[in-house]
Amino acid sequence: MTLKPFISVSIKTLNEAECIEKTIDSIHHQLAGYPHKIIVADSLSVDNTQQLASAKGATVVSLTREEDRSCGVGHQLGWLYSEGEFLLLLDGDMELEPGFIDQAVAFLNEHPEYAGVAGTVVMDDAANYEFVSRKQRINKIYPLGDCDHLSGGGLYRRSAIEDIGYLTNRSLHAYEEAELGMRLLHAGYKLRRLDVPYFRHTSYTMATFAMLVFRWRNGFHQAPGELLRSAWGKPYFRDALRIVKNEVIFSGYLIVLLLALLTLSPVIIGLVLLPLVAFTLLKMVRNHSAVNGLFSVINMMVRGVGVIVGFLRPPRDPQLPPDSKIIHEQVNHEGVTGK
Repeated sequence: MTLKPFISVSIKTLNEAECIEKTIDSIHHQLAGYPHKIIVADSLSVDNTQQLASAKGATVVSLTREEDRSCGVGHQLGWLYSEGEFLLLLDGDMELEPGFIDQAVAFLNEHPEYAGVAGTVVMDDAANYEFVSRKQRINKIYPLGDCDHLSGGGLYRRSAIEDIGYLTNRSLHAYEEAELGMRLLHAGYKLRRLDVPYFRHTSYTMATFAMLVFRWRNGFHQAPGELLRSAWGKPYFRDALRIVKNEVIFSGYLIVLLLALLTLSPVIIGLVLLPLVAFTLLKMVRNHSAVNGLFSVINMMVRGVGVIVGFLRPPRDPQLPPDSKIIHEQVNHEGVTGK
């Protein structure tokens, strides 16, 4: 009889009370035949996420300082409490799809040169522009075949993560999977997205402008600059620059626009504004909506400012563990006791 590998599941959460039970239930169903450990890595939720996850029998670990919150710290926290041959990454608003684990494990066992695999993504109907746009670009965000990173998480080989020192960069408020992918590829590993359903995603329901403000406050829009700062002086800096090139271009344009405004010259200001007007009209046509087109431009302007703010933000040492505590120990699954 072939022994099945031990899989740790890291679920990063921040106020995911609405979905966390479905997420854990989906994992229980799909990993029933595997020895496994479910870790809810919580960033100090103020709802009852921790209590709900504990009641489902997961190991719940939490940050102890709000200032440590970030997208990158979540799975790094989960990694610190993980064990076994493989690590599965999910968010607290995702549901693991049937069949993925078996095919992902089989692929990694047959292809030792691959550090991780993911699959296709199912998204619900979006309620705001950001997720409408994401759904429209789903094939670009989650491309099939070999790729440079696995957006949305995936199943990773523990030995590969150990080779590169840490899982996700705790300084990053987004792009943590991209930074992980760059480090793995430069270490000689490969990544692949299989044509197999991986997870079902629940979108944010807040209004478009409220979402924009929320993303700025939680640091998401500063992440392109943080990614560049983290890659500065590294062999994969060009890869990071390529990933956020649109934001960098817009950031440069905003600097030029600011300099033009300082001249107080109507002619210079008018000339510099022409590309922005043309870009806005183009976005309105492509989005088939004046409102969505205008918001797309506003969104890029905010992200352009975020490049500068994020790049200037002092990074944390990604190798230094964040302060954390255990809230609840996992109930045994398949005869395995969590640490």
